[in-house]
Amino acid sequence: MKLINKFSTYFCILILFLLIFMIILFHSGRSLINRENLSSYIETADILNMDSNVIFNLDESGISLKEKIYNLAIECNIPDKIILDILKSEEINIVLGDYFNKIIYYLVNGGYKPQLSNDTINKMVELSIISLDDHLNIMMEEEDLKKYVLEYCHELTNIVPDRQEMIGNLPISYIQKFLNFDVWLLYLFVVCCLLLLCVLTFSFYKPIKYLGICFFASGIIFVVLGCMNNIINDFVVSQITNIKIIISPLVTILLTIWFKLGVLISFSGVFLILFYVILNRIIINSHKTK
Repeated sequence: MKLINKFSTYFCILILFLLIFMIILFHSGRSLINRENLSSYIETADILNMDSNVIFNLDESGISLKEKIYNLAIECNIPDKIILDILKSEEINIVLGDYFNKIIYYLVNGGYKPQLSNDTINKMVELSIISLDDHLNIMMEEEDLKKYVLEYCHELTNIVPDRQEMIGNLPISYIQKFLNFDVWLLYLFVVCCLLLLCVLTFSFYKPIKYLGICFFASGIIFVVLGCMNNIINDFVVSQITNIKIIISPLVTILLTIWFKLGVLISFSGVFLILFYVILNRIIINSHKTK
């Protein structure tokens, strides 16, 4: 019975480690496509100067995304100096980060073509008005410019091809399962593992030590992976050389996220282990006193 108990305990610890590892993977993968990280990616990869058809996974050869955005702005009666100021600003990466975030979810889940969020639209209006104030020779009322910018933000949906065209050979079903998976199920399994460890070890505080060890081990693995940018980047790029320019910066950002999460999780593990040691010592001393 002792042997079975030990085996069950170690098996439960292994499951706990795998669950924590998977939770970190899900959180890092999803945080990769949030607005902030996509904005950083757009700036690093110089997305604006890429062929728009390459970005949207199309086989055709076309103009750059910057040219496409510029031409659309001109069609919406926005003066060229104003749209050039917007494209040169740092905020354009935030605007595109928000837009690409919505494009990814449109690609995965379908529905209507993505629209810019209200705060991003307000940012575009703010940038255009600042530019208008800087160019005194542009004879245009603020209200007219605001109307043109709002129309432009709405028309941006036209630069996104139909979902089926973009999907192509992408393993969209796997991406869909990944993005739509309910991570709270993993947290529920972690709680179940901890409760089972309480039963197996006949202790309410020993599972804290095992949780700390799992945190520390998984955190160290992600720290090590995060430090292997050159090796992992070279391997990934060697498998998909045709879109190297797009994938390479994305891998770098993902590894940075892994490194930061790894440091945080490993330190949390050390804290839990120390907490267990202190708690264990208090309980031992309390028994000795009795």
